[in-house]
Amino acid sequence: MKKVFLGMLVMVLSFGTMSLTTINQNKLKVVNVLVGPTYTAPWLGSCCESPLTAIERDIAKRGYPATTQYLINGTTTNTVTYTIY
Repeated sequence: MKKVFLGMLVMVLSFGTMSLTTINQNKLKVVNVLVGPTYTAPWLGSCCESPLTAIERDIAKRGYPATTQYLINGTTTNTVTYTIY
């Protein structure tokens, strides 16, 4: 049983090192991403309103531009939580 396990482990490790040697060696550009505040917006939670509509209405109410980007963190039956970035 140990020999089978060790054989499988050696195979997995050898495939991993083979794939690492074939990676293209291009330069990588690192970009800083600033994460903004997290807000909770009221949401009807029904089939008639999308959580996106609730977020966009809340963003406008807070005075952010319409092009503000956000990430939905979660929803409940009557709220939607999002983070501006």
